[in-house]
Amino acid sequence: MTLRQRGLLDNCFTLSRTPLVNQQRSAVAAILRKEILLLLRSREAVAAELYFLVGAALVLTFAFPQQFDATIQAGAIWVVFYFAAMLTVARSYVIEQERGTLRYLMHVAPGDVVYWGKLLAGVLWLVIVGLIEYAVLMLVGLVPFRLGVAVVLVAGCIAIGGATSLLAAIVAAAQLRGWVFAAIAFPVVMPVFFVGVDATATVLAGSTATAAASEVAVMLLYVTIVAIVAWWLFPFIWSEA
Repeated sequence: MTLRQRGLLDNCFTLSRTPLVNQQRSAVAAILRKEILLLLRSREAVAAELYFLVGAALVLTFAFPQQFDATIQAGAIWVVFYFAAMLTVARSYVIEQERGTLRYLMHVAPGDVVYWGKLLAGVLWLVIVGLIEYAVLMLVGLVPFRLGVAVVLVAGCIAIGGATSLLAAIVAAAQLRGWVFAAIAFPVVMPVFFVGVDATATVLAGSTATAAASEVAVMLLYVTIVAIVAWWLFPFIWSEA
């Protein structure tokens, strides 16, 4: 974390005459901005993510025939996205742990503020990764363009990001390796994965985007429940780290 980023955080957590809600929003915005800056400066990680997406798309292009059904197309989309997400979600906590800035953040930021700031940053990056992945798969001719697929992917990004943010914090607080996150996140992500594949296959089979509305609602309901529970638990994990 640079001096500029530390100053940004310190200013947000300094007592002022503004209402508490506004202070919380400013603090979350500061964490979100810090996460975006951290991501933009991690060029190697961003490049590795893009290489993975392009490489996976090319491998799938050669592995599958030109014509295959919607279920296989949906499975291909979500398999690639699952592994891309596992590379992405825990990166913020792991980078801060490696650079030694996690302890500093624990002293200046309340747990709930850190939770929402990092969750929003993780969801934002997952949405970008998911849409880039879909664009790459379309460019290589593996899947057709369907607006409903993009909607389902965005809902899946929100669900996965919200459901795994707490797990990423646990891994970082316990100073565990990044691969541990992928292992413990698997059962949490699987409900989203199964619903997402089903919804994507429905849209790719020729149905309209509204045909997958129930699956999208299930994913959003799932992440809402998990995120609320994680929000309640996060301060305890944050204080014990």
